Amino acid sequence: MDDPKKRKRRKIWKIIIGIAVFFLLVMVTLLGVGYFYYGKIIKAFLIETVHRESNGIYHAEIGKLYLNVITGALTVTDMALIPDTALYRRKYGSDSLSPMLFQLKMNLFRVVDFRILDAIQNRRIKVSKIRFFSPEVTVYRMMPSIKAKEDRPEHKLMSIPLPKGWNAISIEKIELHNGKLDYFDLSGTSPIHFAIPGCAILIQDLLVDAAYQGENQLFNAKDIQIHLTGLSDTTRDGLNVISLGEIYLSTGLKYITIRDFRLTPQFNRNDYTRKVGYQTDRMEVFISRIALMRPDLREFILTSNIQAGRLEVDSLVFDAYRDKRVPRKPGFRPPMPQDGVRRLKTRLQIDTVLLRGGKATYSEQVGQVPGSLFFNNLNASFTGLTNDSLLLAAGLISELHGTAYLMGKGKLEATIRFKFGAPNNAFTFSAQLGPMELREVNPMLTKLLPAEIRSGKIKQLLVPMVFANDDVATGQLLFYYNDLNIAMTTPRKSTWNSIKKGVVNFVANNLVVNSNNPTKAGKMNTGIIHFHRDKDKGIINFLWKSALSGIKSTVGFNTKEQKNIKKREKKWH
Repeated sequence: MDDPKKRKRRKIWKIIIGIAVFFLLVMVTLLGVGYFYYGKIIKAFLIETVHRESNGIYHAEIGKLYLNVITGALTVTDMALIPDTALYRRKYGSDSLSPMLFQLKMNLFRVVDFRILDAIQNRRIKVSKIRFFSPEVTVYRMMPSIKAKEDRPEHKLMSIPLPKGWNAISIEKIELHNGKLDYFDLSGTSPIHFAIPGCAILIQDLLVDAAYQGENQLFNAKDIQIHLTGLSDTTRDGLNVISLGEIYLSTGLKYITIRDFRLTPQFNRNDYTRKVGYQTDRMEVFISRIALMRPDLREFILTSNIQAGRLEVDSLVFDAYRDKRVPRKPGFRPPMPQDGVRRLKTRLQIDTVLLRGGKATYSEQVGQVPGSLFFNNLNASFTGLTNDSLLLAAGLISELHGTAYLMGKGKLEATIRFKFGAPNNAFTFSAQLGPMELREVNPMLTKLLPAEIRSGKIKQLLVPMVFANDDVATGQLLFYYNDLNIAMTTPRKSTWNSIKKGVVNFVANNLVVNSNNPTKAGKMNTGIIHFHRDKDKGIINFLWKSALSGIKSTVGFNTKEQKNIKKREKKWH
């Protein structure tokens, strides 16, 4: 016979197992219902909340939504977040709205560790991770709302508002992979659009609660990282293609990096200028890295103003060519740098610009073969790049200082000081060139002039200080050299040309040009810089022709004005 105690224990276990099975069936039923039913509730809630909290600017579309209550896994298919740009424009004058609108379309996204019970009990959304798979993102930059700055501080325009009835939203990580991005700037008179085929976004530690106002973080996130690849576009005139290998942005680390920037002409040297129809510079540009440190992204999004601590440019390769056999553009007057900075429609303020490890080549053609000069190991810094009216009115002086090697041989060091607020575009420059053989400049000289340097060595070329403005540059130049010998060249061989060439060479080397400076007797010929700016040409031509006027003056070729200046200086001494 069975022991009564054993029968009692079996009975108790049956009851316990029955209760467990009952609760298990209840849980399975609830999960089964919840998987579909709760999903429908959340789907309707999300659609209604998006429409209400955005004041009708956004509406959401959701295909299917599945929720696992136990694991907190949420899966959504065929989802879209669509802004109503027409409604934004209608509310432009009467509502406080952020100028950035986002459109999002995707086939699938998942939420990991969504704490549903915490959301129900405490009205608080807490999520570990949200992942978007191959989304299509469109960004619209609209004209900032008129009332936005009146009714809401700027920092609130860049933060996410907390939906009514909720205490907090906390998301540890939002990941977007293999996305496509379209950007439309609709804030100006004509729309600007560009497409980005490769896009990845990582948002970390997003927090929205009643106490957080978003003063220090953009869109309530500790860090927003954006990685864009495959950018390429043709310029409006169809002459060049601009491409960027990648762009990387971090709001937490506060920098923007661009790698492999290229400006590529679409026509060869001969065809390029003729496509334009007048003289212009055909430029090929490659920059390994551009980095903008401490940019004010909030200010840029709201106003398009550019403000940053430092701009770094690494490994610039610049190749410019001008065909002077083609006529100039009638009436074209290139602006001075000061004019260009002041005329910018947006406020610009960058504390320091750094250029490291660059190379620049410039070529001109007046005959059958172009002449060329190049500078390598180019390093420069520019401080105080701004068009801020208050700083300009206060007399801010912006300084460009750089070093490079002319033809890879002679070290050139130059400093230019701009006073961007000066009405006559006043600036000063000084420079010095170290030892090098003068024959190194023949690749440019012999192609532009009927002359060749046969011998000569620069000991030092010094430009102490030149004062310049819109109209004229004046100063002195000290040119220390030895064994200078110049030969004039003629295009055709004939007896008469040979006689002329011999006479010119004799005059140039024996009556005008001293072979040494200082001379063997110790006399130093000081060059006078005096050059009237050709306003049909840019500042590089102005600087070069000013220095050239001093070099020519040193070796004996003086204009009437330079001779008068020398006479006055003799009287003063």
